[in-house]
Amino acid sequence: MENSIPKNRNIWNLVLGILFFVYGGYKLYSLSTIVQEDNTFGYIIALGFMAFGIYDLYKYYKGIK
Repeated sequence: MENSIPKNRNIWNLVLGILFFVYGGYKLYSLSTIVQEDNTFGYIIALGFMAFGIYDLYKYYKGIK
């Protein structure tokens, strides 16, 4: 048997990853359903939140600090 050291997972990466992903998805949904003039900046911010959430979830599952 190998003595493997368990990865140290930061619970904040999980919590923030879920929150950022859900908030970004909500903002993206609300921007796409409301008819507005060209709101490119809002789409970029919403996608940025989702990307950061995915990155935080990746860090949590890989055990990266």
